[in-house]
Amino acid sequence: MIDVLCDACGKRYRVDETRMKADTVRVACKACGKLLTVRRPRPEEEAPLPHPEDAPGAKPGPLAADAGPEALPEAPAWEEPFSEAAYPRSRPRFGIFGKTLAFMLLVGVVPLALFGAVTFRESSARLRADAEAVLVEAGKGLADRLDAWTQANFAVLRMAAAMPEIRSMNREQQEPLLRAIGREYPWMYLVFTVGPDGMNVGRSDREPLVSYADRQYVKDALAGRQMAWQTVIGHTANVPALVIAVPIREGERTTGVMAAAMTVEDISRHIAAWKRGGTGSAFLLDEQGFVLAHPAKHLVQKRENLAQHPLVAEFRKKGWTTLTASFTDEAGRPQLGHARKTGLGWVLALAQDEAEVFEGLTLLRQFAYALLAITALLAAVVAWFAARGLIRPILHLTQAAERMSLGDLNVKIEVRSADEIGILAQAIERLQTSLALAIARLKKKR
Repeated sequence: MIDVLCDACGKRYRVDETRMKADTVRVACKACGKLLTVRRPRPEEEAPLPHPEDAPGAKPGPLAADAGPEALPEAPAWEEPFSEAAYPRSRPRFGIFGKTLAFMLLVGVVPLALFGAVTFRESSARLRADAEAVLVEAGKGLADRLDAWTQANFAVLRMAAAMPEIRSMNREQQEPLLRAIGREYPWMYLVFTVGPDGMNVGRSDREPLVSYADRQYVKDALAGRQMAWQTVIGHTANVPALVIAVPIREGERTTGVMAAAMTVEDISRHIAAWKRGGTGSAFLLDEQGFVLAHPAKHLVQKRENLAQHPLVAEFRKKGWTTLTASFTDEAGRPQLGHARKTGLGWVLALAQDEAEVFEGLTLLRQFAYALLAITALLAAVVAWFAARGLIRPILHLTQAAERMSLGDLNVKIEVRSADEIGILAQAIERLQTSLALAIARLKKKR
């Protein structure tokens, strides 16, 4: 049996050491609720105090190995042994370090993260708007240049169709003028006239006359359409070509057709040469989706049909209205594109990889992530040092209080800070002095 004395109220208890689950347990006094520490004696340690009936007048033994018998008051008669209840030393679930770290992260990292998120979103929207504006302006400029170029060529044909030599519908009179037009406008590799029956009347290349009655542009011009055109594979040059035509009139009557065939290479060089960054390019399709201009020349030569291109397909789906949108190309790369309709009903499209468009934003995001990581690390370091400065004196005071609760009233309290912890240390020192005086008074009464 182990004899235990409560130094708060003076009650004595006897604990059966065979019922202890550990070498050291903490139990509560039934009278005052004070937590008492009970240690199982080792064989080499001093034997416990005898029961008062066995040794009348004997002084009570120490409550712990480091407390002397003189530190304890005389106690009343023994009570019945109380049942043990273990009170393990509690550990904070969320200590000062965790709270300090959470506070530092909350104050330092969270505002920075929110600022970065807002900045990233606004920068992304601004970059997208700027990129879209560039594509729109470039598309409008290219389309205007193309329309101006085609209108200028139509104007040349209209002026020629109004001349008496052309209106005569006589080959000998027409061909010198047709050859002169070809020399003046070298991109027109063939300038020719067609009669009302669709048969060729005059040519600038001195080749044999052929029938053009099956050509749609001839049918449209003979029907009175002021401007007619068609993209074809030219029989003369054997390359994709644009043929434009205007009616030849004699009063209110259409007497023939004035036409010119031009290579697509000549009308598309400005479009195919357009570049923005490393991936920005433009291409031109006719109303049926056949390539008229493209940076990849083999697509032009093969007259590839790109009607199912994601940007073009969406443009057609929207009713041929100007479109600026993101899409994924055939290679699976996200792109930003712009498509618009030209004066001839063609599709002018421009596109650029989004990775290049948002390259600056990607660098900004990587910098923001690095800054957040560095800030979090600094917050953790500052929290560790700050918590350490708080925890060390608190642990020292806790150990001092523990030793005082075990009867050691001579423990030294070495916390001498000028903050609230220092005030707490002074209060514990005063408590230590008060306990010593109280025990001294009890000893005098004994």
